[in-house]
Amino acid sequence: TKIVLEDLVDKQVTNFIDLVNKRAELLNAGVDIRLSMLLYGAPGCGKTSIAHYISEKTGLPLLVIRLDSLVSSLLGNTAKNIRKIFEFAEGRPCILFLDEFDAIAKARDDVHELGELKRVINSLLQNIDSMSPDSVLMAATNHPELLDKAVWRRFQTTIEIGNPNSDIKQQILRTQIGDYSCEFINDNKQLGTLATLLEKASPADMYTIINTAKAKSVLTGKNTLTFAGVVM
Repeated sequence: TKIVLEDLVDKQVTNFIDLVNKRAELLNAGVDIRLSMLLYGAPGCGKTSIAHYISEKTGLPLLVIRLDSLVSSLLGNTAKNIRKIFEFAEGRPCILFLDEFDAIAKARDDVHELGELKRVINSLLQNIDSMSPDSVLMAATNHPELLDKAVWRRFQTTIEIGNPNSDIKQQILRTQIGDYSCEFINDNKQLGTLATLLEKASPADMYTIINTAKAKSVLTGKNTLTFAGVVM
């Protein structure tokens, strides 16, 4: 799987992969390090893709849990569901990836929240704290401002994933176009113009735009991407 990241993010992700791959060596040396990463930022900018990439590079299966689908109207059940997930993850080497993390990890001082929800958050924190030192925890949120302060302290690595700049978007376009026939793939000026036109588009939006243009080129019998075919 190819993934295109900003230089700083790429370095942080690479360092984390190195830690995970050398976790046994670290434990044997008595290094107490929390193998945990929190990804935050705008939707569609690659948080889930990074989790899949880390899974691929470490050889650990990825267990993806959408916490928004876990929240029960009976909050006591929510706490039980959380415990079951952590127990399942403890039974096998894997990366536990908690998506939509803010669905549960909201700030406990929110005056609109019930005391029972605060207990759910405390349960979440306790489960994180009791994870095996060789387990890997990842979480992602589009709303970092909602997270409880104590939650941030549970993560060894925190990375903001923003909307990429023009240079990165050009690399993303090259990756997304891939080997598909394209008239402008070697025209840096047109590629740069397209990246500028897609300034507000997330990588996920760009993926949809390129795939739609590919489909249209097939349906019209051209089987080649054109600049006009992408932007129109």
